[in-house]
Amino acid sequence: MSELQGLQLSQDEFRRRGAQVLGVVVDAVDTNAQLAGDAGLEFPILSDPDLHTTDAYELRHPGGHDGQDIALSASVLVDARGVVRWTHVTPNFRVRPLPAEILAAIDTIAVQP
Repeated sequence: MSELQGLQLSQDEFRRRGAQVLGVVVDAVDTNAQLAGDAGLEFPILSDPDLHTTDAYELRHPGGHDGQDIALSASVLVDARGVVRWTHVTPNFRVRPLPAEILAAIDTIAVQP
């Protein structure tokens, strides 16, 4: 949860760059609402229990939790046209990019034609 709180603390920097943070997890909507409330998150945590979004980004981890398919831990930057411009994927949910790394990736994308 600390990575989500780090993203929350960096919301002003994301907004200044015209970026919006969204979380996507396989948990149910009510579980996500509880998580967002407990962590004080102001950005949406979306529910993907059928893994449709997860599959669209090729992030399915077959048998990842108690034999159930889950999403790999990933951070994805999608531009205004819906094109994936940067991805950080890890099999270890404890290893996430820092907000500063994501902001640097946004800055790099912003200067590309």
